[in-house]
Amino acid sequence: MPELPEVQTIASDLDDVVGGKTIAAVAVSFDKIVASDLNRFHKLLTGATIDSVTRLGKWVCFSLSGTEGPVTMLAHLKMTGQFHLGAWPEGESDWPPHTRAAFRLKGLPAENDTLFYKDIRKFGRLRAFDLMELEEFLEHLGLGPDPFDMEPDDFYKRLTSKKGRLKSVLLNQQVVAGLGNIYVDECLFASGLLPTTSACKLSRPDTDRILTEARRILAASIKARGSTTSNYEGLKGGGSFQKSHNVYGRAGEPCPVCGSPIEKSVVGGRGTHHCPHCQRGRLKSGE
Repeated sequence: MPELPEVQTIASDLDDVVGGKTIAAVAVSFDKIVASDLNRFHKLLTGATIDSVTRLGKWVCFSLSGTEGPVTMLAHLKMTGQFHLGAWPEGESDWPPHTRAAFRLKGLPAENDTLFYKDIRKFGRLRAFDLMELEEFLEHLGLGPDPFDMEPDDFYKRLTSKKGRLKSVLLNQQVVAGLGNIYVDECLFASGLLPTTSACKLSRPDTDRILTEARRILAASIKARGSTTSNYEGLKGGGSFQKSHNVYGRAGEPCPVCGSPIEKSVVGGRGTHHCPHCQRGRLKSGE
């Protein structure tokens, strides 16, 4: 699933290519991909101009000027969602494979005048809102602050107020938005803390170190266009940060710092990678 750097890259690519373009037509080939009312989805987006595309946690956020006021479309790509450009399909047989929705745009060459949303596994979701509906949805969603926007005091309070294991707490989007499996593993390695550390027992230096390393690693990954490990791809291609992973996806390989074999376990139902030597930490769950 794309995480903060990948979603940022996707959003930046989209903003560069489709920002300022008006949606002439909307088509949906798999109704369940739209998690809001389908008829309203069509009404809000048809004729709307894409003012900008940004990131909200792990969501791609399209800000538009609709025919009746501001509109927002949120896209959560889940495991296999992707955006691609191509020609508007003239019939059902012309839909590109795995396409679930299409947005025809004015002002682009005919061969690339359509933004396709493709999703092999159909887990992703698209939603469209007016201002009031967006406020209600975001309140319900309860996203935590972005790592780049958080104050160290707030980060410390958010982590230490939770009794769970550190990895699970960092993956909680209501605690901090945007972090996922890859970058939590990498961040905890850089911070020298075990994924099973009790979040509520962290010291202030611990949380300061985690936040500093998270920002450093996320910024480096954004610069490298993210980590291409499975189905992630931006409009201008994938990324290369996977070459810089220290622990994620490297089970059994030597730690780049001490040479100990990287271990893989399951924490909170998620595959987790760590170095047993470099991440001894000061606390373990249950201490």
